Amino acid sequence: MIFVAMLMASHGRMFVLLISGTISPVTGYITAIAAGTLLLCVLYSLLKRPDAEKALA
Repeated sequence: MIFVAMLMASHGRMFVLLISGTISPVTGYITAIAAGTLLLCVLYSLLKRPDAEKALA
């Protein structure tokens, strides 16, 4: 939403990068994908219970 990135294909994800003109702007799209992945990794690591807690539960 911030980068106003448009994906012209309804599917294909990262493979669509190989087709020119389907994503605009490409850098904004890749940045948004990277930021979402990083956010998901951080949230997952915060919410995942450590193995020591699992053994006690």
